[in-house]
Amino acid sequence: MSVNYPVSIIDLRLQDVATAIDAGGANGVMRLLDGSGNILSTLALARPAATVSAGFLNFNGLPLVDPAAAHGGAAAFSRIEDSTGFVVISGLTVGGISTSFDIAMAPSNVIAAGQTVAISFASIQGR
Repeated sequence: MSVNYPVSIIDLRLQDVATAIDAGGANGVMRLLDGSGNILSTLALARPAATVSAGFLNFNGLPLVDPAAAHGGAAAFSRIEDSTGFVVISGLTVGGISTSFDIAMAPSNVIAAGQTVAISFASIQGR
């Protein structure tokens, strides 16, 4: 049986996440990782990183852009850190366009070293 929370409680939980992303004194980051955990791309988040409304954490400052990916490979996971490197969110799945992934990349999740990576929409649904 799944647990259900009222939207007001979900928003409080998500606001704690948004506050934690901004806790480090500078901008947090989103890192795209390959299946082995190697960092392919690092995208700086806005500050404040997100706003919360109606059960969603919506990232600010879109698009998020990494002008030159550090390494090439297939992005499989993502994590979000505050500016000190503290991991606030981990385990987000990354793949091509599909509702089965937390982060869907187009035209694919394959990143070439040095390429520009941009995320035009980023939101987390609370549950």
